[in-house]
Amino acid sequence: MRPLIHQSEKELVRSLRQGDMKAFDELYHRFLPKLLGFAYKYLSDEMEAEETVQVIFIKIWEGRKSLDENKNFKAYLFQSVKNQLLNKLRNQKKNCTIEDIPEKYCVSTENVFEKLTYKELEDAATELIRNLPKTQQQVFVLNKIEGLSPNEIASRMCLSRRTVEHHIYLATKFLKGELMHKTSLYGPLLFLFL
Repeated sequence: MRPLIHQSEKELVRSLRQGDMKAFDELYHRFLPKLLGFAYKYLSDEMEAEETVQVIFIKIWEGRKSLDENKNFKAYLFQSVKNQLLNKLRNQKKNCTIEDIPEKYCVSTENVFEKLTYKELEDAATELIRNLPKTQQQVFVLNKIEGLSPNEIASRMCLSRRTVEHHIYLATKFLKGELMHKTSLYGPLLFLFL
């Protein structure tokens, strides 16, 4: 049974300043669940959250004579826990080494390079496609991007199949030449696109 459960926060802080352990216990039980939840939200570790909150209550007991009963004790508690969390995270950050990072969070530089190179290739190819003659551009997009066969394109655009194949050949030859000329980095990826 908590004998001081009905006392106000202000009364409890006043009693705590005078060294009343029962007032301390009541404040502890009153705010512990919410403070633990608050700390757990940031740390995602029950033991660390509990340790953080315990440190704050130890500091409150040790500095009880300097508490001001006219100030919001609840706000003071949460701010203290927040500051303790920030200090804890700052200290962990200082001690973090590359070996501490789990493999699942590591990004392969090869994969990043490939993605960047592919994106550059894609942007360059898109720009070159826009500069093709209109009919050649339409035929190339329908064939290489939308996946239509030369017969389907011929039917859709009212062209002969031979004309469609010729437009595809000219557009592909032009794009390969331009992209190969721009940089040798695109070489291995070029054939994936074209």
